Amino acid sequence: MTQENVEVIKRANAALNAGDIDAALADHASDVTLRDLLNGPDQATVVEGLEAIRQVWTLWIEAFDELRAEISEFVDTDGAVVCAVRWHGHGKTSGMSIDVRQFDLYEFRDKKVVRITLGLKSKSEALEAVELRE
Repeated sequence: MTQENVEVIKRANAALNAGDIDAALADHASDVTLRDLLNGPDQATVVEGLEAIRQVWTLWIEAFDELRAEISEFVDTDGAVVCAVRWHGHGKTSGMSIDVRQFDLYEFRDKKVVRITLGLKSKSEALEAVELRE
């Protein structure tokens, strides 16, 4: 089990939490796909490509005060990392708070993130998703 992929996710998460989207996406492939299983009604479930993901994350950061993703656990599998994550923030204009615990899956090819799945309900569901793709 290599820690290299985990370190990529740790760097990306720290950058996203700091609002640095360019740094957060530094280790993502240009054709990366983001699938958000808990997306808002005004957001697409699947977003394809680096620029499209940059736009989505910019909207998230602009909509929330201190949007944070706190990762409490990393599971490094062959070619993927499963994370136990708490996403939380407070809407700038709506005043609505979010506080969601979920599992997120980051899949790698050639040391780059190529697929992100956010909002899995459990670690077993996330690990099963990895096995189905292998």
